[in-house]
Amino acid sequence: MKYIKIIFCIVLLPLFGITSNVQAQDATPAGKSASAVQLPEWAGAQNYDAKAHVYFPDYYTFYDPARGGYLYWDKDNFTFSPNKPPFLEKVDLAKSRIQILKGLSLDLHPERNYPRYMKLYPANNQGNANVPVPIPGNPAGN
Repeated sequence: MKYIKIIFCIVLLPLFGITSNVQAQDATPAGKSASAVQLPEWAGAQNYDAKAHVYFPDYYTFYDPARGGYLYWDKDNFTFSPNKPPFLEKVDLAKSRIQILKGLSLDLHPERNYPRYMKLYPANNQGNANVPVPIPGNPAGN
């Protein structure tokens, strides 16, 4: 019986250490330290900490912290840019409606599931009335 307890401790104790390390890991984008992550200018106003993807439903645009930029529809596919897309240059994203996509791994590409996000978080036409926004799936781009 004594040996069973010893074997039990030898086998299970390391597992508790591994579990606590996994839980303690930060969701900082791959290859970047927490201090190296550059937050976008709108992050503070939106209480955003770069630990999740963001969807701007009124503009059909994603912010991907792992890649450090924006994904938006351009003619017939999603395009990546480290800068705001041209149609958002005059938009104050600090005041825009956002959806933080919690629970989505930073290794994934949110644009691959845009039909789902478009249904879950429909665009508000008032939010983009003065901005010609390219709409995914529309061959003309908007």
